[in-house]
Amino acid sequence: MPSPPPLAPPPSVAPAGSRGEGRANGRAAAAPHLCPRAAVAPTCSPPAPLAIMGPWLAALLFLDTLPKPQIIFDNGSVIPVGLPVSVRCRGPPEAKLFFLKKESAEASESTQPPVWNEARFSFAKMEQALTGAYSCRYQAGAGMSPSSESVNLAVSGVLPKPLLSASTNTQLASGQSVSFKCRSEHKLDRLIVYQDRGLVPPTHQPAQNSAVELRFSRIDSKYTGTFFCMGYTSKEPLVWSVPSDPVELTVLQSQDHVTGSLLLVVPLALGTLLS
Repeated sequence: MPSPPPLAPPPSVAPAGSRGEGRANGRAAAAPHLCPRAAVAPTCSPPAPLAIMGPWLAALLFLDTLPKPQIIFDNGSVIPVGLPVSVRCRGPPEAKLFFLKKESAEASESTQPPVWNEARFSFAKMEQALTGAYSCRYQAGAGMSPSSESVNLAVSGVLPKPLLSASTNTQLASGQSVSFKCRSEHKLDRLIVYQDRGLVPPTHQPAQNSAVELRFSRIDSKYTGTFFCMGYTSKEPLVWSVPSDPVELTVLQSQDHVTGSLLLVVPLALGTLLS
């Protein structure tokens, strides 16, 4: 946050008859007294720092003390067209009102009171008009928090599906390698191969001639599952295709791996019986 501009000191008013006598005997003139003169000893005290700063700077300092909220898409940030969308904004318990904003010039903020420390925003059906970058913030007392991190919401199931194939037999032994080829007949220049179980990180790659080939070396049992590919264009990165037809992959454990696993399981089982 940029530092606020330095505050100008209050203007000093020279006593009557002292014009042009700001300095005497080489010494600077005394600063003006902030308390009114009285016949008895003055009882006033210097104004509080926030009173000198002004209300705008007090609010700025309060804003700086509030933590950022967290924005959460319950079903992920790529939602199939037609399905409901649920977004949660989470903040501290003192948050009284949450604001969800789609970060575009014409968008307005939606508001929701929290349940405990978070508010839920729901959309009945995902559609292309909902795509964009979202952030949230909250009100606490007289202050407003900073905005959360911005998260992109994308829609899938709009563009035609690409084609996915495996380069080898889909039943492989642990330690072998496999390659997947994903290609599009509709000029999708960004293609992603992913697993339904989520144990293998999605692999993204620019697609020259609307095709990519992705190789996984030394696979193990976590690669067992169903793989798909999806795509989009670099001009509209938040509008995705229908998922490809699935490719099932089965990874068989080697004999050495099975023996090692059994040797580990037996002591664990005996320990359970003896406890």
